[in-house]
Amino acid sequence: MKTRNNLPMPVTTSVRRAWTAARLGAVMTAAMLSGCQLDSIVQATDPDIIDPAFIRSASGADGIRVGTLGRFSANTTGGESMLLYGGLMGDEFTTGDTFTQRIETDQRSLTPENGNITTAYRGIHLVRIGSLQARDALRQFPQATGNEWRIAEMYFVEAYMINLLAEHFCSGQPLSTLENFQETPSPRISTDSLYLLAQARIDSGTAVLLPALTTGNDVRVRNALLVLRARIALNQGNFTLASTAANAVPTTYTWDQEHSLIVRTPGAWSFVNNQRRYIVSNDEGPLLMGFANATQDPRVPTCAPGTGGFNAAACTAAGFTTVRPFDSGNNSVPNSRYQLIWETDSRNVSLINGLQARLFEAEAQNRLGNFTSAALPLLNAVRATPPAYVLPGRTITGLGPLADPGTPDARRALVFREKGFWLFGTGHRFGDLRRLQRQYGLTQTQVWPNGTWQLNRVPGYGTDVNFPTPAAEANNRLIPQTSPGIPACIDRNA
Repeated sequence: MKTRNNLPMPVTTSVRRAWTAARLGAVMTAAMLSGCQLDSIVQATDPDIIDPAFIRSASGADGIRVGTLGRFSANTTGGESMLLYGGLMGDEFTTGDTFTQRIETDQRSLTPENGNITTAYRGIHLVRIGSLQARDALRQFPQATGNEWRIAEMYFVEAYMINLLAEHFCSGQPLSTLENFQETPSPRISTDSLYLLAQARIDSGTAVLLPALTTGNDVRVRNALLVLRARIALNQGNFTLASTAANAVPTTYTWDQEHSLIVRTPGAWSFVNNQRRYIVSNDEGPLLMGFANATQDPRVPTCAPGTGGFNAAACTAAGFTTVRPFDSGNNSVPNSRYQLIWETDSRNVSLINGLQARLFEAEAQNRLGNFTSAALPLLNAVRATPPAYVLPGRTITGLGPLADPGTPDARRALVFREKGFWLFGTGHRFGDLRRLQRQYGLTQTQVWPNGTWQLNRVPGYGTDVNFPTPAAEANNRLIPQTSPGIPACIDRNA
């Protein structure tokens, strides 16, 4: 599914402001073209917000859906979303920035006032509310054909954002709603309950898609729902459900988010390669995921420019020649390490796909005690024939087969290592790190980056294993506060 961000959007405060600005610009232009006859141009009769009549139609309802998909793209693969922040707090990226907000995220020592995280948090809810508005509009003004998959698609979008919220933030997140521009605040909801709600949205979306609908968009949306169902089931520890849902999706399936310089560049390209505020990590943390120096692994290609730089020729070919990151004057910050998965500003990003289904299925089968009979063959099948969408526009040569490492701990480590390399930069790693602690019994120091940070910079790493509720939620009267202006989580556990 390709989405663009320059299409109609749900009616929200930000849209109202944008509409007002556009109208003011139009008035000024009209003034210049009419010789500044202000007595005529100030007699505006149209309201300065979107006229509800514009969206009270089947085309208007679909416009809200498409606008929601644009925001969905912006707040997942097309911006600095939790897909990047989770990788920064985990072991995929380290910061090359001077900004405190990214530094404290990388250090696992977050404050609720962190403005960057607040923006990403609001983005989750903006998309979630948009999906509700779109569903309501599609029901009220149905499409002549294909109304079912459009409604199911919005259930998928809502479930995805609820799961993203649950995977990254502390237990106790509200799901407030908006009705006629009036907010209905929500109390805190536990992480377990968020996963239940997300699965319920999957159920609703699946129910809309009648079994007889077996082609085109119906199949595309049904597969997206199934892959997401498997991901949420892993978070819930329901490995039978995870395996069953994932097994129904073909490996060739992909939901692509469209990106380009004029639409929206991939977030990883923008913040790692273009702005150099992120650096691909190498062996950050006890799991020793050598993302940056994996010379024998083509799934996470990277490069460092300059004389003697790692894979420097690839950097030169891609046009990346700056050695130092954004914080170029601080010798404690490592040199830039560019990612080459999305090596241009126009690479699409596969957000949901059949590869994820195979990896979810492999983890579930390992937990069900079927490593040699099911999990290992699944891992080796995708290694032998890597899906084309892993490196957009290029081909990965097949990887050699893995051998059974023999012990339960080594098998678990192998499964998560494979997931880490296949799914790099796509928002899965943070949830996996939390589950390694929560479900597999590893300690915090066995999972998360800890101790000395970067090149002996002080202070070192903190102890956060999730993101706190942003201070912006302090205006929610249903959430208690630990101190004035600081919303209280139910807990900060993994």
